[in-house]
Order: sequence, then structure tokens, then C-alpha cells
Amino acid sequence: MFELRLVKTATDANAARRLAREAVWLRELGEVRSLDGQIPRLIEQGVDAHGRPYLTLGIHEASGETRAFTHDHARFLASLGKARFRAAEFEVSGKCQWLQRALSEMPEKSALLEQAYDDCETALLYWTGPYVLSQGDFAPWNIRRFGSQLFVFDWGETYADASPLDDVLHYLMIQRRVKTVPLLRRAMVRAQEFALEAYPEWTWRPRVIGALTLVYLLGVILHRGASRADPVVGAYWKLLEKRSAWMPV
Repeated sequence: MFELRLVKTATDANAARRLAREAVWLRELGEVRSLDGQIPRLIEQGVDAHGRPYLTLGIHEASGETRAFTHDHARFLASLGKARFRAAEFEVSGKCQWLQRALSEMPEKSALLEQAYDDCETALLYWTGPYVLSQGDFAPWNIRRFGSQLFVFDWGETYADASPLDDVLHYLMIQRRVKTVPLLRRAMVRAQEFALEAYPEWTWRPRVIGALTLVYLLGVILHRGASRADPVVGAYWKLLEKRSAWMPV
């Protein structure tokens, strides 16, 4: 298969951090056989003549973006999840600890976000489940098809110990900036189907799916700075306000 070369150059400190993070994960994931040929190959990492960090990546010539969440997407995420995997209770997971830290570092406290986090803790109090590797921005614009496989770009937002539903919900919701309860419920149904297939040894009752959906929404809001002027944050904020309409009791 023909391989192209892509050079990514950082233009500011934030982009430099993303490139450094991407390099770390591409090195690790390059050793995962089930992902072979589906992610960029790290060829070189360095600093150019202007002092700007850069990465040289080998990428496959792929095409055919799709908006639907297909079996191929589910298969890719199942493989990615097993690349970094551990079973844990929510309160000791990296995702929980990150949420706690992000809430504590907010310049202005938000009663809504604090209450939503408390709802997560309560709903997941006695649940143990898988925490996995997340691509971080698993969305149609970062994915192309070649044959029956996917090729997934942009690993600068990747993180470990994520909820197993984060990437699925992100794919289903971010492209439409979902803010209505019926659309959210459809995304939750598809996420539950994925969880049952990818991780059948754990319990995926509606209360757990609802709580992990809340975990996803909170994570995106806090990661993007919690500003309601951000269209994604604004849409997700509305869903938090309406959570009594979609959170199973």
C-alpha cells in the first residue's frame, strides 16, 4: 500500500504540547498489532531551523469519510481499548481523578457542574468496569476508510484511563453538537450496544450508561474551558440542565 509523508509543525506552545503527546502515543501504539496500518507511523521527531517542533508521519492514502458509526468503527475502538486497559471502580479511575482536578481548578465554581459530577459518583458507586485508551477526538474529520479498515489521524488529544464510552459518544454527538434529549438517547442506545459487544463481561444497565454519558459530557465541557460561548460546550451544557429527562434512575 502506498504511504505518503505528512509533516506537522507546531506554531505555538499548545500545538507543541499536542505534537509531543502525539509522538508518545504513536510510538506506543505502533507496537499494537491489531492497529497495524490504521494509524500514522512516526518517522521522525525534531525541531526545525526556526526552533519549531515537528513530526514527520507516514500515512496511508485513504478516502471515504463517513458520518455513520459502523461495525468498522466499533471494531477499531475495541482494539484501541484493549491497547491500554484496566478494570477499576470509578472513584479510583484516572477519568474520575481528572474530573475532580479540573473542577477544583475552575476560576469560578459552577453548581451545575459540581452537581452533575456528584450524580456520576452516586450512579457509579458500586460499579466496576473497564477504563481504556481514548483517541480523544474520534470524529469523522479525523477518520478515513481504506478497504474494510479505518485510518485514524490526529493523536494529540489521546489519554489513558478513559470511560469506554467516551470515543463512541464523541463520534455520535460532536459532529451534530447534539443538544436535544431524543438525539442524546439515540446516542446512548448505540453506545450501550457497543459496550455489550466490546466488553460483554461487565454490566451495562441503563443507569451505568447514563452515568458514563454524564462523565463524557462533563469531560468535554471541562476540557474546552467550560465557556458557554463555545458552541459545543453550550450544547452540552443544555443537556446537563436537562439530565433529569434522560438520566435513568
